[in-house]
Amino acid sequence: MGMAAAAYAPTLPYTGQVGSMNETQIDKTSKDFESMFISQMLEPMFGDSEGEDAFGSTESNDVYKGLLMDQYGKLISQSGGIGVADYVKKELLKLQEHGGAS
Repeated sequence: MGMAAAAYAPTLPYTGQVGSMNETQIDKTSKDFESMFISQMLEPMFGDSEGEDAFGSTESNDVYKGLLMDQYGKLISQSGGIGVADYVKKELLKLQEHGGAS
């Protein structure tokens, strides 16, 4: 991994506890990450709404659009995803094998 890639390495919610995570926690963490990643990638596809706001105002439109993107991300991830969860799970298991050291 290059220096630029290392600077963007994700921070795990269980930082320092990778060795104590069970397989269920690793699976949930990897699926949650994929879901969040997908929703972040979908957001630009929907862009800024033009004309009438679907939910009454710009602020509420942004809130509901964010909630909708979260749900789309979860649904896509639950339907098989795009392979990110499998990669993250593999890397977390690898970290666990090496005692949490990077």
